[in-house]
Amino acid sequence: MSAQAVQLPPGCKIVEAPAAPQPPTWFEDYGDLLTTRDVAEIIQQSAQTVRRLMAHGEIPACPIGRRWYTPKSELVKFIERGLGDAA
Repeated sequence: MSAQAVQLPPGCKIVEAPAAPQPPTWFEDYGDLLTTRDVAEIIQQSAQTVRRLMAHGEIPACPIGRRWYTPKSELVKFIERGLGDAA
């Protein structure tokens, strides 16, 4: 089998396909577990608002000692859903 040349219609040209989407690199300067203060800084809300969102289960969080932490992946999901009534 030999390759055949394809004749493109006038005005058409071959372009490269866009690169595959890269996974989000949001908050790469933060660790995998975010403190209440980290979350407040990222979503630009008060720490009190963040604690309320955590208490209502809108932002998944777990206590470690006396502090509450949110997995970075859960915060990304929360942001992708939208901040809801936090603003």
